[in-house]
Amino acid sequence: MQVRVYDDGAEDDCLFVLGWGNRCRHENVQWLVDRVAERYRVHAVELPTHITDVQREWVDPVREYAADIDEFALLAHSAGGLTTAHADLDGVTNRVYLSPWWASDFPLPDPVVDAIASLPVRTPCIPTGNIEAETIGDLATDAQLADGPDAASPAFLRTTRRAHATLPPARENAVAFCTLTDEVVDPRAIGARLPADRIRLYDGGHELFSSSARTRHVDTVLDALAEGPSAL
Repeated sequence: MQVRVYDDGAEDDCLFVLGWGNRCRHENVQWLVDRVAERYRVHAVELPTHITDVQREWVDPVREYAADIDEFALLAHSAGGLTTAHADLDGVTNRVYLSPWWASDFPLPDPVVDAIASLPVRTPCIPTGNIEAETIGDLATDAQLADGPDAASPAFLRTTRRAHATLPPARENAVAFCTLTDEVVDPRAIGARLPADRIRLYDGGHELFSSSARTRHVDTVLDALAEGPSAL
């Protein structure tokens, strides 16, 4: 896990846990970091890509890092949303999730997915497919797409499916931004965990910050970090 701190002198802290394959060097990630850094000292967390244990390699390192921040707003995207949903974090004021990965919608029957996940293989060998820019967001760059993971291991599939199945109840200070046409995560899982008045829909791809709709919603994201569900 890598953490980059953006400190422009703000008094408040924001822990921003990125999604699977997101990196701070990506232009669109940096766009959002820059907006958040106008109000917060941003701790941007890059999760390791090829893992075999969500708890040990994602949840525990984030929890241990957050323990050194007295009070903070939490912003989490995709796999970051899965990670932080499992993390008991002291000092969180509000939780804002961007397209949280709380379930997958595979184009295969569950028994087939279960059979693949049961294989004792840790090497990434399951292709993720050619993800188009529109799937991520119409502003997605070639460099960003090239950096995306192109394969996953059965062990990765196994541990993330286990993490989806064991999600704790959503916290009362949590809100989510998502698109109903998301092809990366299953938006139905977001609706199953949060009431409609704590969900803000947008038109675009999986990454709000890589979609043209970002300019219409970024202020609401920032307000939700500061005020919680009442901002929606």
